[in-house]
Amino acid sequence: MDPSEARSERLDAVSVETPEAVAFQLDLAGMGSRGFAFALDVFAIVLILAAEFLLMLAIVWGLAEFTGFFSMWVLAVYSVVAFLTMWGYFIYGEVRRDGRTWGKRLTGLRVVRDDGARVGFLDSAIRNLLRLVDWLPAFFGVGMVSMFLSSKGKRVGDYAAGTIVVWDSDEPLALYGEGREQPLEAATKEYLERRGGFTEAARYQVAVSLLGAWGEEPGYWDEPTIAGRLADLSGWRRPAVEEIPGTGTDIQA
Repeated sequence: MDPSEARSERLDAVSVETPEAVAFQLDLAGMGSRGFAFALDVFAIVLILAAEFLLMLAIVWGLAEFTGFFSMWVLAVYSVVAFLTMWGYFIYGEVRRDGRTWGKRLTGLRVVRDDGARVGFLDSAIRNLLRLVDWLPAFFGVGMVSMFLSSKGKRVGDYAAGTIVVWDSDEPLALYGEGREQPLEAATKEYLERRGGFTEAARYQVAVSLLGAWGEEPGYWDEPTIAGRLADLSGWRRPAVEEIPGTGTDIQA
């Protein structure tokens, strides 16, 4: 499924407003796009588990000259590692990769909290541990029913964790003042001027949204680093060092 085609089946947008009069318009992902992203993630997990299994076999083979006692311990350790891999994969992607596992990144999706803030460890742990409930009685039955009945496409894990799955936006998400969407450069400069009055969650969400609108990814950057990059992109400040065209020589701006 091509992300651009999958986007056509998205649910209605949801608006989130912060106490600082900053509103976010988040486009909710539908069941099909989420299922495709999950299938990609399962494929990645299978490859990781296969590599871990081969490593376990190599270790068991190396211990063959000893008693079978050591082999049983290796098998027990592998079972624990496999469990941590299956659940840790999602938690790592959602917490350390800004709400995106490998499958969600390829599909253009992101997990965020209901208020638009980034997902924390506890949020991700809850929504993924309750994936067991969503699987009941088989083939994600409870999860699909829950998503179908929810206006925000929430499965049981999303309800418990207070999260939603949205499309990564290539448009500025921040709406200021009376709700009128500003041109990208103006919206960026306004954010930089007003960011000191935002809560931490709102400040980060606006920064990530605007950086995405400029066509860049935040990676592991914190909000101050993103703000610095936005200042350079919008012309709110000049870079500290500029290169003299044709000379390769740096000068102070």
